Amino acid sequence: MPDHHMGGATRARGCARQCTVPQERRLAQGMAEAQQPELNLMADMLQERGSAPR
Repeated sequence: MPDHHMGGATRARGCARQCTVPQERRLAQGMAEAQQPELNLMADMLQERGSAPR
C-alpha cells in the first residue's frame, strides 16, 4: 500500500508543477500533501510490526 500512495503523491506533485489551471493545481497539491500523513502512518504501523516499507 505504501507504494500505491507514493505513486499517487508523485503523480499529483507532477500535475501540480505542470497544471496551468489554478483549481487543478490546488487540487493536485492538496492530494500530494494528503498522501504524506498516510505514508507516515503506514510506515509507523509497519515498524510496530517489525517491518518496513520497501
